[in-house]
Amino acid sequence: MNLLIFNDPFDLSWQANLYDVLMLSIFVTVVVHAIVQWRRGTRTWMFLLIASFVYGQVIELGGMATLNMYQQGDFAVMLNYPAIPLFEGTTAMPFYVTIFYPVIFAIGFKVVDALGIASRIKAAITGGLFMVLLDAPYSIEGGLRHVVWWTYDPDFKLFEFWLGWPLLELTWQAIWGAAFYYFMLRHIPRVDGPVEERVGNGRLLAVQAPLAALSAIAVGLVAMSPITITSLLGIPQWIVVSLLMIGYVAVVVPAMRGATPPRGSVDPWLMGWAVWFAVAFGAMVIGNLVYENGMTLYLTVQTLGIVGVLALATFPLWAPGRATADARRETAAASRS
Repeated sequence: MNLLIFNDPFDLSWQANLYDVLMLSIFVTVVVHAIVQWRRGTRTWMFLLIASFVYGQVIELGGMATLNMYQQGDFAVMLNYPAIPLFEGTTAMPFYVTIFYPVIFAIGFKVVDALGIASRIKAAITGGLFMVLLDAPYSIEGGLRHVVWWTYDPDFKLFEFWLGWPLLELTWQAIWGAAFYYFMLRHIPRVDGPVEERVGNGRLLAVQAPLAALSAIAVGLVAMSPITITSLLGIPQWIVVSLLMIGYVAVVVPAMRGATPPRGSVDPWLMGWAVWFAVAFGAMVIGNLVYENGMTLYLTVQTLGIVGVLALATFPLWAPGRATADARRETAAASRS
């Protein structure tokens, strides 16, 4: 049995083809960006690329080997996991799944890196909230019955849905995303900090990057236990999710008000990724609008997700704390002159 399944793109929905192009094009630029930065002496982005790839493979393969939560829809290139003995009875996966996490975490860490939030924990939580915004258009789109990127198992005990978006998925993005960003930030001194604190290239990529990914997964598993336990006890997930989002907003809003992002324009790589994401999903939202013959709540949430992604990506341009930080720097410079 072949490990790869090829489908004719002309037999697929335009949304599936567009998403494939979106993921592949951003991934190529993420790799190019990491290589360019590496050659310039900045190792952070190669470190993140390796860590996010390891994270993704462990999450997806581990999840498929232990859970059978959904049936994947068709994309141009599918990885035929059921052909592998350990994964018999699971679902074939689109090729984009292998590059999904390097893409979303590169976009997210660019945002986190540019926020200017001093506290690692607060910056990581802000990154977790960004992951929810990034996930909203995608997760809602994929479950639509006129799109069908996947079909969830209705008998899976931990699934409760809002607009077709599993609340467990929303929680996972918020918590595991924050955990991943925290460990990325925590490793910065050993990646691009003072020379005496750095580790060698080989150890960095072969040991530290996978270790950071596995640490984020371990913390994420523990942090997910409240919603898992309450769900098994029959407590509605929306209660836990609402409390989580209220807590995140309570941390993020003050953190962003006091943030001091670097002066200047938005990182061009981030701007390109965010705009391309907005254009691709904006087209899908318009397609859904035509299909529904009017605005719906799920379209509103998709749109808010896109707007939120663009807002956080451009935060250095409108940050409330930037003017104060600039004034402090100018005053300090004047006092030294």
